[in-house]
Amino acid sequence: MIDDELLGFARNDLERRVSALNNAAFGDVIEQAFSFHKIRAGFEPGEIRDLIRPLLGDDISCAAIYRLTVNDQAAADMLRLAFEQFRPPAGLKLTRNNNVVDSRTVYVGSSRDIGSRLHQHLHTSADGTYALKLHLWCPDAENRINVEVTPVRGVAEASLVQDVEDALWARSRPMFGKFGAK
Repeated sequence: MIDDELLGFARNDLERRVSALNNAAFGDVIEQAFSFHKIRAGFEPGEIRDLIRPLLGDDISCAAIYRLTVNDQAAADMLRLAFEQFRPPAGLKLTRNNNVVDSRTVYVGSSRDIGSRLHQHLHTSADGTYALKLHLWCPDAENRINVEVTPVRGVAEASLVQDVEDALWARSRPMFGKFGAK
């Protein structure tokens, strides 16, 4: 089953992926902050997309890697406690709790429709969609969620985007979400 031919294939595939990563183009990081108060109050349909559109320009529908953080460790602790105390109604899917207690990173992910995905995290989404759905459980406090988005320029294969997302996930140690592809 595992022989020299298979190991050679694996090596060649890894070399191809390294080459693709070296040739990948990523845009500048754009940032937008959302107060806990605003998240609790809710967003109108398309409001989040409209807020980030000027930052992304023509890249609004491109693939992107994103990270959600909080402004300090006290806010992270407050957010984690609120998540643990929230009792979702039957059928409501939330993201996974990683039980990380010393990180300000809330979530790391990637999406081909960043406006829609941020809406799922900061506001809400279909019950069966795994997302933060912060609007439902975010504490009412003087803190903020900082959103960083890096657009992927040009055409990049999904596995390359996933490799970069995984590296950011490992380095950032997010409180919520899962490592790897769906």
